[in-house]
Amino acid sequence: MILHGKPVQERVLADVKAGVAKLKAARGVTPTLAVVLVGGDPASQVYVGHKRRAADSVGITAQDHLYPEGLGQAELNALLRRLSGDPSVHGILLQLPLPKGLDETSALAAISPEKDVDGLHPTNLGRLLAGEPGFVPCTPAGCIEILDHYGAKLEGAETVIVGRSRLVGKPLGQLMLGRNATVTMCHTRTRDLREHTRRADVLCVAAGRPRMITGDMVKDGAWVIDIGVNRLETGKLAGDVDFASVAPHAAGITPVPGGVGLMTIAMLLKNTLAAAGNLAGAPWP
Repeated sequence: MILHGKPVQERVLADVKAGVAKLKAARGVTPTLAVVLVGGDPASQVYVGHKRRAADSVGITAQDHLYPEGLGQAELNALLRRLSGDPSVHGILLQLPLPKGLDETSALAAISPEKDVDGLHPTNLGRLLAGEPGFVPCTPAGCIEILDHYGAKLEGAETVIVGRSRLVGKPLGQLMLGRNATVTMCHTRTRDLREHTRRADVLCVAAGRPRMITGDMVKDGAWVIDIGVNRLETGKLAGDVDFASVAPHAAGITPVPGGVGLMTIAMLLKNTLAAAGNLAGAPWP
């Protein structure tokens, strides 16, 4: 079974659109997302455009704060603190990666945890670790939405995550633990990766290496979530999983494109609505 992201995305966005309408009617509040982009990275500019259009489609106001490369750390942090203190702004997204010379950790810490809709502030990551309510990074949250939508059973599942980034791998591991899965984290220093991946009931791959997971590395009946997006020399996109050789073994597998990537923006807007509701004293959902 191919785990298409489109129907899951549409369901989440429909729920968000309904929630936005209710919040406007009940409190007169229109959720507002401030997107901060530094530099001219083409991929980041495309993503910002996608986010703006998706926000418009559900009734969320998107503010673009675009700055050329060369913006200093102090100026960036001051901007993020100003937006954090602006009552008309409910969510803040700092587009990553930042240009060379800017420190992501310092910048993310300048965002109010209550407006950190990307879920990367140390406070929100700590809340995730502690199992407390808070904003969860969007891509890992989207992975869970896809698995739930298609009926994967996570409780007790042997779950293997390839990749340990702060953005995806580590928070996804915590979300899986919160669902009572048994989690193994693999990375560049893991010995005999195949030995681990072959045990997985649920295999999530976010390593940034095209088609590194092949059919002989996956057991029959596994759920495979491919989070990688790699542009090949041909210009085509490929995931971290070799779809052709893995799909015959999998109970379900996400395509690239058309899988997890569609969920990231949907979960961002869901978090933005939740932030607006919290700040307005009308928590959602």
